Amino acid sequence: MKITFTLNGKEVSAESTPDTRMVHLLREQFGLLGTKEGCLQGKCGYCLILLNGNPAPACMLPAFSAFHGNIITIEGLRGTPEFTDIEKGFIEAEVNPCGFCASAKMITAYKLLQENPAPSEPQIRKAMSAVLCRCTAGSFLVQGVQAAAFHRRQRSHGSQR
Repeated sequence: MKITFTLNGKEVSAESTPDTRMVHLLREQFGLLGTKEGCLQGKCGYCLILLNGNPAPACMLPAFSAFHGNIITIEGLRGTPEFTDIEKGFIEAEVNPCGFCASAKMITAYKLLQENPAPSEPQIRKAMSAVLCRCTAGSFLVQGVQAAAFHRRQRSHGSQR
């Protein structure tokens, strides 16, 4: 079956079978390797993408679920001002995620800051708990997201808070 959707801002088409998972379609047909294949059960978060603006585990999505939808992967976020804010915040807080969880953490932080430009520590911890991680301490993640929020507010509003 042929599916058409928007991928990182570009309209694309792909051939897919009914049992093809979105994570495999993104990696194999589009070469988007930032979406990692982890548990294939939707529990680890490594395959996180934004589907129509909402975080979704690509390993649990049949590829056809993107039909006429909008998908953003970590590759689509790179180079945006929001990505830069998060990257700066993570660097300042010495958040150095491994290759498995890095993109999922960035996407999670992006979505959290879209919904709440000044999240509290419990809100950050709750959001980040969706990504299985053993490489970065939770306190560093909190500091990183708080720093990213500061950079975002500063960029958007010139705020020094």
